[in-house]
Amino acid sequence: MEQTRRDFLLAAASLAVAAESTLAAGVSRGEFAKYDGLGLAELVKTKQVTPLELVDEVARRIDRVNSKINAVLVKNFDFEKARDRAKAGAGTGPFAGVPVMLKNLTQYKDARIDSGSRLIARYLAKNNNPAEPSSPLVDAMERAGMIVTGITNAPEFGLIDTTEPVLHGATRNPWNTGRTAGGSSGGTAAAIASGIVPLAHGNDGGGSIRIPSCQCGVFGLKPTRGRELGNGGMGGGIDALNISSDLCLSRSVRDTAAFLNVVENKNNASLQPVGYITGPSKKRLKIALVLETFDGKMPDPAVEKAIRAVAKLCDQLGHHVEESKLDINGPEFIDAFIGFWASDTVALEGQVAKLLGPDTKPADVLEPWTLGLINLGKTRGPKACAERAIKAFGDASARLEKTFQSYDVILSPVMRLPPYPIGDHAPTVEFKTLLPRVLDVVGYTPLHNAVGSTAMSVPLEWTSDGLPIGSQFAAWKGGEPTLLQLAYELEAAHPWAGKHPRIFAA
Repeated sequence: MEQTRRDFLLAAASLAVAAESTLAAGVSRGEFAKYDGLGLAELVKTKQVTPLELVDEVARRIDRVNSKINAVLVKNFDFEKARDRAKAGAGTGPFAGVPVMLKNLTQYKDARIDSGSRLIARYLAKNNNPAEPSSPLVDAMERAGMIVTGITNAPEFGLIDTTEPVLHGATRNPWNTGRTAGGSSGGTAAAIASGIVPLAHGNDGGGSIRIPSCQCGVFGLKPTRGRELGNGGMGGGIDALNISSDLCLSRSVRDTAAFLNVVENKNNASLQPVGYITGPSKKRLKIALVLETFDGKMPDPAVEKAIRAVAKLCDQLGHHVEESKLDINGPEFIDAFIGFWASDTVALEGQVAKLLGPDTKPADVLEPWTLGLINLGKTRGPKACAERAIKAFGDASARLEKTFQSYDVILSPVMRLPPYPIGDHAPTVEFKTLLPRVLDVVGYTPLHNAVGSTAMSVPLEWTSDGLPIGSQFAAWKGGEPTLLQLAYELEAAHPWAGKHPRIFAA
């Protein structure tokens, strides 16, 4: 592994030297950080920069910051394949020539995707790293001209709210490397926040786009269930009830809006197509401000202060904001959710013997958190958990739909706490200690996965000591236009593009 890293760094240094001497006239290397994905695509289109120069610039940025944050899994990806694609030309798509990354939970033909698990990593090594076809979503990304330049770190099978897998180590928050970058798209969020790439793939089965977006100060939208093309995969059989959605994390609203247009499943007859949302709406919204978690806990004072400031901003923009409470049976819902989450991991236990042979014990290749979920699922019974989840999710859906008959949007925290220290939610913490810790802070995001509604984290506030606090805005199913139009307005009123963390690859 160390030799692989040395080889990559030597190659990156060589590429950086080449990039220094070949950058197109008029755009200096240090200026790339000013551009979002569509901005880079415009530079390519107008021949101010080439796709190869952008790809080589990503290598330089990885070399500069990745050792400090561990966002990109350099040993899981052959960077020369990205250079080959860049040399072949950008195409004509909206993101032609733009470097992006994929989360280590998605299917991609040109990378080793191990889902952050020693189980999968050993299986791949045992079978000489068999290639898997790319998911339809990733195929759409490449058709739009995006050039995959790496794989981002993720927790084992995306099962927890931090990115600290035993296999690859912790991804650290670029704003404070002693804090978590969130999960499960933590590597993606850290790679964007630190300036390695302007946007990258993520998926969300309980908050996994919104949580790391919140904790790393980037923009993240979870689409309506069924909105996008075939998902990138949660791994390990997770998502029997289709609670996971794929999209991206980004530094600009327009990048996310354009990405959604690229990967939207326009053949889904149950949803009105979104298309490309290009700006704000004049319509003023009725917004419910919800501060309490499912079990009635108030957020940390720093989080409450931030969300109230955002509510005030919305009010100043002419929207009508009123404080409210969700009519959800919180304890019943979250208990059913974690039961479903746990029951859907039970199959992993059988995969150990199937993939590695009967002599391999689950504890040898699965993390304590994963094993704890498996045991919880077995104790409750997968069938009973699924039946309870269907009932609880259906009840929550009916109640939430009624709320959206009175409000256009719900504003709430994303997390109950600001980014917490590395290790607090590590998957090696004893399960009976870790489970209540996780449930304590994720009391806002899972609802929208369970019912299929859309929600986003918008980076509008920071703590007094410089940690990001995202604001969650949610709309009913099909409400992406409402959210994106609002996000454009918030972005213009309270810009975040110029705010950079301490670890930033300028």
